[in-house]
Amino acid sequence: MPERIRAFIESAEAATTPDALFRLFDTYVRHFGIDVCCYHITSKQLRAVPFGDGQIYETLPGKLFEKYANQQPGDVDPVTAQARHALEPFHWFEVAERIKLSPEQQQFLKELRAAGLVDGVAVPIFGPLGTIAFFGLGSMHGPINLPNEDVLELQLVCQLTHNLYIEMTNDLHEQALPRPLSRREREVLTLVATGLSNVAISDRLGVTENTIDTILRRTFIKLGVKNRITAVLKGIGAGLILPEEEA
Repeated sequence: MPERIRAFIESAEAATTPDALFRLFDTYVRHFGIDVCCYHITSKQLRAVPFGDGQIYETLPGKLFEKYANQQPGDVDPVTAQARHALEPFHWFEVAERIKLSPEQQQFLKELRAAGLVDGVAVPIFGPLGTIAFFGLGSMHGPINLPNEDVLELQLVCQLTHNLYIEMTNDLHEQALPRPLSRREREVLTLVATGLSNVAISDRLGVTENTIDTILRRTFIKLGVKNRITAVLKGIGAGLILPEEEA
């Protein structure tokens, strides 16, 4: 086993929070020329999870994040759809070779390129509790041309990260928060807790005010609340407000 994998496994297994786990993951995949990444759970207990609920982690810059933040169940991302059925990693822009794309799906991929994504690899994951997930690993600078052994290494690291996340959060998800918040939703909720308006938050994060509205509406639904104050109070009680150094 390569030493870097061994070191990652030891560090990841010692992580005590999802944020710590994903920071380790993000650092690791940068060795392979990965600039941005996202992690989605698409099914749990073999039941489909709505897109917004399954967004767990992402490091997408503003324009790319805009493409994903406003998606609703049944939207036109062909990568997510294909990842539910694929067994091996595949390049995002080769999805047209696997399934017939609608004009809307073709346009979606064109807009990803226009937003700055040069290449991307989807890594399908099948994990405990009947979960199906995928990691999207993208490059903003050049093609991702990796030898087979590197692809297998990434697949192993993605699988381990998924398993540890499920193990780490299962009690919280099943009991306290049936619909968990993504890292970005927690980030926005934290900024709301500091007293920032939607306009100020959109400026801070480099996205549109409409996107912040969408994130907050989704957060309210997940938390079972109807306003910002109750959302913040429930978020604090559930430990969802990010530490100051991470906000």
